[in-house]
Amino acid sequence: TLKRDGDQSNDDNVMIVLDTFDQKKLAYVFQVNAGGAMADGLISPGYVNPNTGSPVDYSWNGYWKAAVKRTATGWIAEIAIDTQSLQYNRSHAAWGLNISRYVPRDQLTLAWSGINLNASVTNLQWEGTLTGMENLSQGTGLEFDPYMLTEYSNARHNASSRAGFDLKYNLTPGLAGLLTYHTDFSEAAVNAQQVIVSPFQQAIPETRAFFLDGANIFSFGHNLGQNFIPFYSRNIGLVNNTPVPLNEGAKVLGHVDGWTLGMLDTQMGSTPISNATNLLVGRASYNINKQWRMGMLITRGTPTGHGTNMLTSFDSTWSTSTLDGDKNLNVSGWGAHSSGNDLPTGTANGYGLDVEYPNNLWYADLNYNYYGNALDPALGFIQRPGTRQTYVQLIYQPRPASHGRLSWIRQFFFNGNFQYVTGLNGRLQSEDWQFTPINFITQTGWMVSTWLCPSYEVVTSPYEIVPGVSVPLGKYHFSLDTLNINTPESAAWVFSLQAKVGGLYNGTARVVNTSLSWSAPGGHFTAAASSGVTWFRSLQGNGIVRVAGLDLGYSFTPDLTLSTLTQYNNISRNTSTSMRLDWIIQPNRNLYVVWNHGLTLNPELLQGQQVISGNTITVKLLWGLF
Repeated sequence: TLKRDGDQSNDDNVMIVLDTFDQKKLAYVFQVNAGGAMADGLISPGYVNPNTGSPVDYSWNGYWKAAVKRTATGWIAEIAIDTQSLQYNRSHAAWGLNISRYVPRDQLTLAWSGINLNASVTNLQWEGTLTGMENLSQGTGLEFDPYMLTEYSNARHNASSRAGFDLKYNLTPGLAGLLTYHTDFSEAAVNAQQVIVSPFQQAIPETRAFFLDGANIFSFGHNLGQNFIPFYSRNIGLVNNTPVPLNEGAKVLGHVDGWTLGMLDTQMGSTPISNATNLLVGRASYNINKQWRMGMLITRGTPTGHGTNMLTSFDSTWSTSTLDGDKNLNVSGWGAHSSGNDLPTGTANGYGLDVEYPNNLWYADLNYNYYGNALDPALGFIQRPGTRQTYVQLIYQPRPASHGRLSWIRQFFFNGNFQYVTGLNGRLQSEDWQFTPINFITQTGWMVSTWLCPSYEVVTSPYEIVPGVSVPLGKYHFSLDTLNINTPESAAWVFSLQAKVGGLYNGTARVVNTSLSWSAPGGHFTAAASSGVTWFRSLQGNGIVRVAGLDLGYSFTPDLTLSTLTQYNNISRNTSTSMRLDWIIQPNRNLYVVWNHGLTLNPELLQGQQVISGNTITVKLLWGLF
């Protein structure tokens, strides 16, 4: 790829990890591949990208430059990082550092620090030390990023213009204040539509730059996944999936001694579906030492402006990479309490404990969480309130000998998962098992797995699983088993197949998800086609959900990219297209040209972008000064 912040997981790349406070908790990531494409992001405790599984949030953008040159023996990368985009203590001489190179054709990672199979360059417990970093320049500490925007919609038959700005000032070398005025999100990436055949809502990753800056500071807990997100930023600026204006917003982000601090205060405008309201989020964590971290997160307000709501939550994580010499271990816990004048009846508390042993030969995880039926974070996300959830996972991951009949296999993954969910009254709601009798990756990069998934589910309220067909109340035993095949992801052509066959609630289901992607030599042109089809048959009726997408991109240079995403689903019977031109003139000066046509969302069966009828063209110029 040549795209800025494009997926480099299958490219020959170099990664630099900078822990500027030397606390082994938060870090900056700077990455460049052999084509010169740049990607940057943040590492924070417990963060895992829900789409890729990466521990790096690549949504953050810093000020830096990179260039590459190929030679007869390999390639050379030169990277210059502007310290004005970093937060650090000027009087502290030591930073945490790690550097890696990934060679995808050999599935080989070369690391500067932490050289064993249990180590990872993104696991900060394995970082080394960079000394002599005191008294670096942070400039004036002031950044001013104004924007101007013009938009035309043929549905509204009018054109409009508006302007706003972001202002950032380093209150101290490690603590920054940010102010936004008339924040606009028109350049945010469109969400890919997903087929949802579960009665439980799914969280969607944030794509708006204002909320991504410092997002790692607000991360909470460990291994909670989509079950519980105390602060879910998509609740700000969106009410019932409809955009509402963000008039003003202020942030404080950074570090003071052993403290990591984050505060977000936003003022939402009034709309026909919501009142003007103030929303506040505060986060503070303290590093007791380089292994143990404790924190608190508070949210106040409701997106609709109706009633009152407050969430108070605490979390603690202890991590080591020296168990039995060179093994990793993470132990974490959390607690939360909701208050307000519009809560459901019942207990408003929640708590949980997680013990994780993430190592190369054995991976183990034991997770228990309690969610009260009145635990109701208005600015958060909770998938199944009123439940007790226990999750156990054990994976044995042997590597065959380099000589022998199985030498063509690089590593096996014998996986067993168990999830047990009850109501607060102790009555069983879900019991799900997953086993992988076949799961391996070859020396050339082929991945093959089969999953056996016997389940027991109690449906307490009918829901529409496919158009026109609802699952009635009842108790269901079924098994929807899966086959996955992926061709080597380092190749120019990559194909993936996921097929599911078996029972689903009171019926039978067949699910086929496929994708085919191609990257032209040099990475200038990329194309990816995907298709998902779910067939469901039951006594209540039969139905089909179809989703298809085509993602095309052309990078003229690593700083100038044209991308399009076209999607179709048979629920709305609508084809939507989003086209975006990104020109990075300088690290903080950008031009965006965006065309959107017919974006749709059905919150019951599909999750994606909000409805926009007709065509909308937006031109936005961001011209930062610092």
